[in-house]
Amino acid sequence: MKLTGAVTLIVLAVQPLAAQTAGQRAQRLAGAALKIVRIERRAHAAGAELEGEARAADSLFSRMVTSYEGGRIAEYVKSGGGEWGADIEKFLGLTEGLAQIQAAGDPAALLLPLLREGGQLSEAGERLLEGYGAAFLLVLDGRRELRLRLGIVEHMLEMGAPVSLGDLGLSRGDTLRVKEIVDRAASRAREKGLDYATEDIYLAMIRLDDLAGRFGRQQNEGDLADRLMATAEFSLIRGKLEKLKPLTLCFFGDSQTDNRHWSSPAHYPKIIEEVFRRINPTVKVVNAGIGGDDSREGLARIEKDVLFSRPDYCFVLFGGNDCAYWGSDHPAVQPEKFRANLDEITARLAAAGCRPVLLTYPQAPDFGAAEHETLRQMNRMLSLVRDAHGTGWIDMAREIDGRDSRRMYAVDAIHLSPDAHLLMARIILGYLTDNPGALGP
Repeated sequence: MKLTGAVTLIVLAVQPLAAQTAGQRAQRLAGAALKIVRIERRAHAAGAELEGEARAADSLFSRMVTSYEGGRIAEYVKSGGGEWGADIEKFLGLTEGLAQIQAAGDPAALLLPLLREGGQLSEAGERLLEGYGAAFLLVLDGRRELRLRLGIVEHMLEMGAPVSLGDLGLSRGDTLRVKEIVDRAASRAREKGLDYATEDIYLAMIRLDDLAGRFGRQQNEGDLADRLMATAEFSLIRGKLEKLKPLTLCFFGDSQTDNRHWSSPAHYPKIIEEVFRRINPTVKVVNAGIGGDDSREGLARIEKDVLFSRPDYCFVLFGGNDCAYWGSDHPAVQPEKFRANLDEITARLAAAGCRPVLLTYPQAPDFGAAEHETLRQMNRMLSLVRDAHGTGWIDMAREIDGRDSRRMYAVDAIHLSPDAHLLMARIILGYLTDNPGALGP
């Protein structure tokens, strides 16, 4: 079965490129993006392939979103210039030649009118709301490759379309208002016989907000620290944190620790650093996380990245890359070797006068069955290292795995979300307040 792109042409009076304003160019892009995502979704649901103009437009859209640097989109919107402008104009021309896409059965068509009704959108946000709809659909379904789901967020941010809750005139802190809109959208979906739960729609909006925070630099460690410090749990430990003696805390791990990854505006060590900057600047933070590292690579760099800073505490989180099979028939690091590596890391930290604190590694939803089982073994091995050395211990896997994985993980279902990093930061801060050795006189 084929979904043909050879559809009835619509004759549109499109202004010449030179005569279009930046706002008009951006609006055309936003509308075309939503149209082509809807075509692709309809084809997928029908088990069909795209042909003709639809296939050509979909191919150009993917290349535009995943290959063009954001500045190129911004330059097109601003002036229509640049060699990539011809590709964008071709994409726009193809989508203008496609038949009107029926919005029935489309959750974005149920949500966007509700966002408009709120009256909180800026003029640009109102004009470019279809761009939000395109990004929303890609993140909601999660079928398209990760590169496209990430790329469309950068694409929309560069052209000025709304992506974050703030762009929509909403606030992450005003959960009731966001949930009210989402509940109404989900109710309309049920009336139309669509299988979209309230939580599905809500999480798609939250994930877009997360990505806008990082890619659009709309959020940072300060914003996440604000969220953490506003909680009742933090209020219970704040006094003790303010009384901690001067300390150096080191965080040693992979991309879940490394603050450079796109999955959160700030990772848990950076949030902790910001909290101490505000309430107790005598506590220093060293981030020794490097994305992609396994325990072997961590051990190889422990001297220059960890011991050199002479930390008082070192929180150690390895396992996600150790358990990975990377397409082979065995994990990158066997469980027994993982134990040996962590045993050596722990011994070297202790010998340097540092208190090691071992963290179990959570089970990412996108890990395969073999990785899940290997990681379970590695976490058991970690407990043996703990028992042998009497280290500090935080069962972070239990804390995260016991919660809704859609809230705890970013759109790739591997890396932790801002909510998970906030949880980790709170747990580690609580650990410090429970440890008498960290408290001042």
